[in-house]
Amino acid sequence: MTNSNSSISRHYHQLTSEQRGQIQALLDSGITSCSAISREVGCHKSTISREIRRGSVLQRDHNYLLYEHYYADTAQIYHDKRRRNCYKRDPLKHYAVFLKMLSKRFKAKFDATSIDEFVGEFK
Repeated sequence: MTNSNSSISRHYHQLTSEQRGQIQALLDSGITSCSAISREVGCHKSTISREIRRGSVLQRDHNYLLYEHYYADTAQIYHDKRRRNCYKRDPLKHYAVFLKMLSKRFKAKFDATSIDEFVGEFK
């Protein structure tokens, strides 16, 4: 059942770099509540908590003590890296070397039982 009084849209979308910058600005201003940040940014509070966890890096203060700080640029770099790795690869491009070597081998001599041998050798 949906709540029609909610101002937060319930469909899935990924955060933009502007929203990440807004999260960093709110955290730097002292607002640490995920609920308050989510109202400002316009997404769910669990999205904010995951984003803060993913985009935080360890820093050292002037006493050389470690603390975590969220950086929007770092979070955007991590996001772009994850997006590049999640798409399905083109199998012909991904296995181009294997297919090229296989075709060379069978142009020289075709034998149906040697396919398994070739795969074993290739591994």
